Amino acid sequence: MVITVHKNIVSGPEEELIPAHLSYGQFLYDKFKSGGNKTALVCGETDRSVTYRDILQKSVNLAVALQGLGLKKGDVVSLSCENRFEFTSTSLAVIFCGGVLSTLNVTYSPGEISHILEITKPKFIFTSPITAQNIYDCSKDLKYVQKLILFGEYDVVPALFYDELIKDHVNVEDFNLVDVNGAEDTVAIMCSSGTTGLPKGVMLTHVNFLTLSSHMRYYLNASQERKGHIVKRGLSLIPWFHAYGFITTLAVLALHVEVVFLMRFEEEQFLATIEKYKINMTTIVPPLAVFLAKHPLVTKYDLSSLNEVWCGAAPLSREIQIAISERTGIDFIRQGYGLTEVTMACCVDVIGKAKIGSCGTPAPGMKIKVIDIDSNKPLGPNKEGEVWIKSPLRMKGYLGDPEAGDALLDKEGYIRTGDIGYYDQEGYIYIVDRLKELIKYKGFQVAPAELEALLLRMDGIADCGVVGLPDEIAGELPVAFVLLQPGAKLTETQITEYVASKVSPAKRLRGGVIFVDEIPKNPSGKILRRELRKQLQSDKKSKL
Repeated sequence: MVITVHKNIVSGPEEELIPAHLSYGQFLYDKFKSGGNKTALVCGETDRSVTYRDILQKSVNLAVALQGLGLKKGDVVSLSCENRFEFTSTSLAVIFCGGVLSTLNVTYSPGEISHILEITKPKFIFTSPITAQNIYDCSKDLKYVQKLILFGEYDVVPALFYDELIKDHVNVEDFNLVDVNGAEDTVAIMCSSGTTGLPKGVMLTHVNFLTLSSHMRYYLNASQERKGHIVKRGLSLIPWFHAYGFITTLAVLALHVEVVFLMRFEEEQFLATIEKYKINMTTIVPPLAVFLAKHPLVTKYDLSSLNEVWCGAAPLSREIQIAISERTGIDFIRQGYGLTEVTMACCVDVIGKAKIGSCGTPAPGMKIKVIDIDSNKPLGPNKEGEVWIKSPLRMKGYLGDPEAGDALLDKEGYIRTGDIGYYDQEGYIYIVDRLKELIKYKGFQVAPAELEALLLRMDGIADCGVVGLPDEIAGELPVAFVLLQPGAKLTETQITEYVASKVSPAKRLRGGVIFVDEIPKNPSGKILRRELRKQLQSDKKSKL
């Protein structure tokens, strides 16, 4: 693993080039075909399982049925459902047809659904009963939506049934995938997280996905070789409609690792599934990491089979990493870093405890620089600035908004991530916070994630979120929203004094503490600070 730092640019190992003509659909077709009768997916709630052969057969059956309904290369197909078997076979069928898959967050409001549908203009929409009514209401008057296709067997809304479409058996050997230009053709439109506004449609190509799969193999092999263990069975809990869950799950399946999935997070079910199936690997988000570090249920279950735990979507403090290891015996929580605009994973830490707090080094073929926010110049080691990334994984652009995509790029092809971070002398990357979420107190920059990590170390605090309270004199004052653990009796004074004893004056909670019943987050675990700011506004108005 050769990492170089030259002229304030951190470069990953040499890239394994992916020929531009290759098809991600052909890659998956071949991998699922060679998987044969090996178990591919298991539902943790029901214990039902399917093989690679099962999934491939249903995918081919569905692909032919969709072509019969008029699906052509380049047509968009939306998919809105929870983690379930049909998600995988539907995704493969669309890709096999040369279609473009658009996944929709099942928690989207009608306004957000309508926004994405207007951007993507899908010909067909697949939906499950839990989202069907919202999808139907938002799409029934859209002329470009030709068919609604429903999973399950209940007539929830007017739609075709998925089970009917897959009934006709197709000879897998005779099936021909639609030809694509891997470097140019979009394979999926993944929604950006929308933490600061309405989500954007990120266009990713076949080569983007193929490259990511190559990187995942590289990371997993490097980690297994270093630790001397084998990953046979993974747990997938991250929603598949999110790029993090979708891309990593398909990449792991392509490695013929058995994937146990859960439809939702339920504390005891999550822990019991790890124990029952002897899960070796899972991907988590920071709220789940906090759960593992603090919840009393965790120590009642045997989690010793876990040897690969990867955490992404938001920064994870070194204290939480250490707490999980000490509490559960899990050797190390590996941080990863990525964003949808560069097909997710940019860095994954495969070294371990020697670099705790780091999200690792750049992926193969990737270059990272840290830019001074004021001067716009590249910074040297251990200096915080905005992280910029140049990568073969770079998105094709934002669908319907090319100007916004172009605005992210500098003249050398680096993407401005909007994340604050730094690198050390050996090229290990550390992410601090989001640029737009930095609190400005009297000219000093305060990272909310730093204060949140500190608060989570305090006994009695289950979760928290920090934002800036507008102030005429100081600019902004840090204020903490705090969720207490059951039975905890902490006061605002105790919390503010604790923080004051640990930080410099600019980082004190001068805006106070607000006790809440929930910290709003998106499905990937990022704190929705805009929702916290709305609460601040409403609190302010109610006091006037």
